[in-house]
Amino acid sequence: MFSGQISGIHRAVLILLAVVLAISFVGSAEAARKKKDKDKDAGKSFTVSEQMHKKLTAAHEALEADNYEEAADVLRDLEKRASRLNPYERALIYQMLGMSQAGQEKYKEALVYFEKCLVDEALPYGAIVSTRFTIAQLYMATEEFGKAASTLEKWLKEVETPNANAYYLLAAAYYQLEEVDKAIGPAETAIKIAKNPKPAWLQLLVGLYYETKQFPKAVEPLETLIMIDPKKSYWTQLSSLYAHLEQEEKSLAVMQLAYAQDFLTKNNDLRALAQLYLYHSLPYRAGLVLEKAHEDGFVKEDATFWEMLANSWLLAREFDRALEPLQTGAELSDKGNLYARLGQLYLEREQWAEASEALVKAIEKGGLTDEGTTHLLLAITYYHQKKFTSSTRHLRSARLSDNETIRNSANQWMLLVEREAGGEAGGSSELAPPADEAQLDEPAPAADDVQLGESEPQTEQVSQASP
Repeated sequence: MFSGQISGIHRAVLILLAVVLAISFVGSAEAARKKKDKDKDAGKSFTVSEQMHKKLTAAHEALEADNYEEAADVLRDLEKRASRLNPYERALIYQMLGMSQAGQEKYKEALVYFEKCLVDEALPYGAIVSTRFTIAQLYMATEEFGKAASTLEKWLKEVETPNANAYYLLAAAYYQLEEVDKAIGPAETAIKIAKNPKPAWLQLLVGLYYETKQFPKAVEPLETLIMIDPKKSYWTQLSSLYAHLEQEEKSLAVMQLAYAQDFLTKNNDLRALAQLYLYHSLPYRAGLVLEKAHEDGFVKEDATFWEMLANSWLLAREFDRALEPLQTGAELSDKGNLYARLGQLYLEREQWAEASEALVKAIEKGGLTDEGTTHLLLAITYYHQKKFTSSTRHLRSARLSDNETIRNSANQWMLLVEREAGGEAGGSSELAPPADEAQLDEPAPAADDVQLGESEPQTEQVSQASP
């Protein structure tokens, strides 16, 4: 049901996030503090000549002003003399060239330079760690997820207090590599240590739980998502999750809250809410939801919709309100079952002509779930209109039913029709049933003894008027 649903986590989103982080890497050194090991920089020289300092300052100022091409021109001129420079000066040039390329969204070129600046490990330890994090982000931006994951794993071992964003990126990298089990741990850690977890992080964790079918664990991050970013999709997703976990009352409560906030404007969502109301024996509320959805133009007006609306009003015993939905649904349906139910409703109201008209249409349209019952009901309507010949014809059809109860009822009604017809016309052998079908010692059945078949899911039986 939920397999493969990584809500909001798509490749483009991950790449965009990595890109944004990559061009903001200047401040990442503060977030990537080195371990308390003062020996890391022991023996290193961090000297820059006066002439080199002037050139690097000019390049830095160009970068600060977003003049990336101007900075690159200065730095490439210095790069030509790289072999004559000390390791620290070379590392600075490559690092700043990486900045200039990242600023122009040339991420593959930026990667080359950032990797070069680490070759001699000439930068201060903190700068090395910071640059390695930037490289991991750029691997994400260029979709080299395997390299991104391995680089981040190494970076996490080098810093004393890794930030939450790094764990999220690692989880995203493993997700892109389809290593879902490896992604869950970092995703959980990111949310655990973050003061304010971002919606994308929670979406990823929810998706990972779905992928691994750990549905109960998905509840908490989904609930958090609703609190920090109450989008409609999160409400409906949480409701579906509760339903999947058989927590039906919570599922309904969530959908009710979403409906109250006008989040439910789609056909499927509104029908889902109505179905929940029906499941919890609240048909009147289901009818109101569907009726309003129809008025607002939010639902697809097919036969299924009209049948659900009719079911709601029938269960709520709002029979007058059920007539129009049944009529409309019957006209749209490719089968005659809704016409059969419309006919039954008219029969309950003793509107015999309307009932027979609907039941005739049901038989003509065909595809009936219980054709024998429909013939029997039609025969009853004809009986009340004193159309005995027509009544007899449909009783004979009803006697062919596979349902023994329907056959017995048809036999009993045949006796009553024969008596009535004989009393008016002096008897008619044409109406007499075969001797083995006659049950003279049994009274004629009341119409409310006739029950509809399985074509009425989630609806009450509409009782029939007695003859």
